[in-house]
Amino acid sequence: MKKSKRTKRRLGFRNEKPGEGSSFALDAIDRRILRSLQVDGLIANQVLADQVGLSPPACLKRVRRLRSAGVVKRTVSLLSAEAMGYPLLTVVRLKLDGPTEAMMHSFEARMMASPRVMQCMLIAGDTDYILLVRSRDVAHYQEFARRMLKVAPGVRAYTSEIVLSETKSTTELPVED
Repeated sequence: MKKSKRTKRRLGFRNEKPGEGSSFALDAIDRRILRSLQVDGLIANQVLADQVGLSPPACLKRVRRLRSAGVVKRTVSLLSAEAMGYPLLTVVRLKLDGPTEAMMHSFEARMMASPRVMQCMLIAGDTDYILLVRSRDVAHYQEFARRMLKVAPGVRAYTSEIVLSETKSTTELPVED
């Protein structure tokens, strides 16, 4: 049986993703679910339901609603960079030479294709992009810089800053009440 739009709205279903014109409201239980999922994305539904004070079917329904609404984008496993052989983290600040839309698109496509680029951010200010790059060691990073940055079309200049230690590194967003 197909649900009407009115029924879907009453049940909390939305076609839009949060931030795209919808007013997706999170209640206290949704926020508790989100806090728990950020700590352990593979938590068993029964355990999650117990933590947030819901029955398992009601909890599963809420998790599915949060996923379909785009509040929960995906579930991943966070690997240890050190255990995987990529302990060196480098922050790269990069300036393009007279950036055009085509040049930016080409540069972004190159960065997307490189598995060692953990993040590529277009920013406002004197720098056009900030990259976070993982490498085995300094020589491995230098090879990346020569191959991907030094000869890349449109790259005017870049600076590399090696991260000595990470005081804080998290993927958890604040979930406010």
